[in-house]
Amino acid sequence: MKLDKTNWLILEELQKNARMPLTEISRKVGISSPAVSERILKMEDAGIIEGYKANINLKKIGYGMGVFISAKIRFGQVDKFHEHIQQTPEVSECYKLTGNDCLLIRANVKDIEHLEKLNGVLSHFGELTTSLVLSAVVDKRIFSRDADTLKIVS
Repeated sequence: MKLDKTNWLILEELQKNARMPLTEISRKVGISSPAVSERILKMEDAGIIEGYKANINLKKIGYGMGVFISAKIRFGQVDKFHEHIQQTPEVSECYKLTGNDCLLIRANVKDIEHLEKLNGVLSHFGELTTSLVLSAVVDKRIFSRDADTLKIVS
């Protein structure tokens, strides 16, 4: 599916607030609500819009310490690690990497003691390097497109 300027405007608004009423989106992009709805459905069907979610403030629910953990998993432990990490609730993201470390894990914990327990369990699979998140420099970007170039809205 090819995205035109109107589709990108709709995507911008949905990235800002996925619960925005169709009438408000239609007013902002300059087409009717049914036309907005049809375009959204087409982008969902094409897999461009993968879903909608609520952003939870983890600090307010007691998991305010963000961490990144780089891991070098020992030979023979990769499958066991993958199985374990799928069941680890503190982990929000885990990526396979090239380079020195084979995985990058993003997690949230309650406090230092909680982090020590998490690292203790994960260290059974390999060598870890843990970094605490101090603040976000870039967080939840909103994308658009200008001609053939991806651009940042905010």
